Amino acid sequence: MEKTVEKPVEKNKEYEVQIIDNGFEGEGIAKIDNFTIFIPNSIKGEIVKIVIVKVLSSHAFGKILEIIKPSKDRCESDCTTYKRCGGCSLRHIEYSQTLKIKQNAVQSLVNKTLKNNVQVEDVVRNGGAI
Repeated sequence: MEKTVEKPVEKNKEYEVQIIDNGFEGEGIAKIDNFTIFIPNSIKGEIVKIVIVKVLSSHAFGKILEIIKPSKDRCESDCTTYKRCGGCSLRHIEYSQTLKIKQNAVQSLVNKTLKNNVQVEDVVRNGGAI
């Protein structure tokens, strides 16, 4: 008989979480009892009220209901449709911070792929470092 694992979150329930990191596509990452929750449009360091929209065996997905404590890197988007079209997942984050998020994503991929500590340099724009 297969043992069912109790998950610490339930679909359609609300939780208050702290965003501890940003994922590869810019989504916020939170944990409840060491169970990972991915939350689009959230930023590392924020405290948000979420509703769980999907629960899988190893992780869940949430949606922001309220930003309780916004990040200093949160900004107003200059595009009114970015949340609907899906082309820009980081428009709500200051540009300099998006570069750091992208650099960290590349750094993680390099380290995992090469199993080595190669240092990814800062992103360069228009011939100069940001």
